[in-house]
Amino acid sequence: INIRPFAWYDLPSLYRCRTGLICLNKRSLLTHGNPLGLASAALRFKPSAESYTAVIESDDQGGNLFGQVLHAIGDRSARLNYVAADHQDANRELCGLLDELNSKAGEMGALNVLAELEESSPIFEVLRRAGFIVYGWETAWKLPRKMDVHIEDSQGWVIASPADEPQLRSLYQSLVPPVVQAAEAYSNGGTRRLIYRKKDEIVAYVESTAGPGGLYLRPLVHPSVVDSAVLLGELVEQFKDLGQPVYLQVRSYQAWLLDALESIGGEVAVHFTLMVKHLTVQQRNGVIITNRKLVDNRQAEPSAPIATNLVVKDPPSQQS
Repeated sequence: INIRPFAWYDLPSLYRCRTGLICLNKRSLLTHGNPLGLASAALRFKPSAESYTAVIESDDQGGNLFGQVLHAIGDRSARLNYVAADHQDANRELCGLLDELNSKAGEMGALNVLAELEESSPIFEVLRRAGFIVYGWETAWKLPRKMDVHIEDSQGWVIASPADEPQLRSLYQSLVPPVVQAAEAYSNGGTRRLIYRKKDEIVAYVESTAGPGGLYLRPLVHPSVVDSAVLLGELVEQFKDLGQPVYLQVRSYQAWLLDALESIGGEVAVHFTLMVKHLTVQQRNGVIITNRKLVDNRQAEPSAPIATNLVVKDPPSQQS
């Protein structure tokens, strides 16, 4: 199998692959459209983002297999954008392509690689064999242009300030499961957010991703909010004059928002599985022991705390 970077002479073959395209970046699909379209292809030329497209040339059938990974400079996570093939029997070559994309993501500085796809996807098991694991589920809801519930004028949602950062981080760490935090760490600094306060306490915030195809909102709401329909309705009002579709993310750990979304007239756009491949393994830092004899002869005192017995004192220095 010959794996190499994408070249301009691959464009005709890539165009033929559009019927075999599998998008692995659903957020970008909703906001930027088909990853092989002009709007999405323009992402490759953004100065604030990196991308790598790999090509596998099949020896026996003569068809090609394409895959792309995206990584924004400074982010800890890269994203698989798509895979596409112009022949049917491509799954057996896909593991090699994924290994190439993961390797390139590590060179870009990513610590993990994220992918989004339906569990019914024909490549779901291939991703699992390539080392990807499921860390959650997500549903994208399309919000109504006109509200079905009456929302009074409210100043609940405001732009976050740097002074709100400790509360935002605390909200994230308390509501988001650890397995999700390991895949998507809290991003601080430079991320614009809207926040919602109740009695001087931040009970919700929302981040957004925008593109020519629409706006994608990513909220985090504390379950103590009594009327979440009002909170979401006020959020919709912030973008009523946008003139684009507005989508709202609901993760599996925020499933209690579903009834509120139905009550304001939201509709399910897509449901998918979240997968991650960690490129680094967390390890404990080793302790250099300078006097092995002292450690071997040391015995724990029954009445002393365990932590105390783990401390090894340096031997007294010898003075001449």
